[in-house]
Amino acid sequence: MELTDLERDFLRKLLGESWVSPPTFDHEIVARLVELGLVETEPLPSGDIEHRITDAGRAAATA
Repeated sequence: MELTDLERDFLRKLLGESWVSPPTFDHEIVARLVELGLVETEPLPSGDIEHRITDAGRAAATA
């Protein structure tokens, strides 16, 4: 699978820890990564979204 530079950079940042985005973040930016199974998301009670890298995402980030 071919990832854009932005997608690969985002995955590399998630290698260290999960990231919580504010409700105003443009979630379309990571939608493809979620669809590909590279990132998991979880809505938080605050309305923010937590993004976590999956094992497949780790492999893609280091490829």
